[in-house]
Amino acid sequence: MNMQKRSDKRSVALHREIAKKLRSYPDLWSIPISNIIKWRKLRGGLTPALMEWEHILNTSTKEEILLILESDSEESTRLRSSSPFTGILSEDERKRIFEAYRTKRHRKSVRA
Repeated sequence: MNMQKRSDKRSVALHREIAKKLRSYPDLWSIPISNIIKWRKLRGGLTPALMEWEHILNTSTKEEILLILESDSEESTRLRSSSPFTGILSEDERKRIFEAYRTKRHRKSVRA
């Protein structure tokens, strides 16, 4: 598996975990909106991708947003690359997912 494909698969895994937490802890929905507000202030504006996320967060249902987070579609992959969902997963949760993908890479390189 090439590096980009592995990165995309890891991003799906991270965002599926984020979606699971959003379903279990609805108060976490404030985090992506807070991130966008904070980034707008810090940067004096938003990138087009974050402006798109802002629109999605303000106009889509939670279920529609969860579908974006969990989908394997090209559009979802593109959107996840500029995710405002930073801060929902704990550092331990992130490390566990990153480690799982490092381990997969190591296993594949040993077989080669």
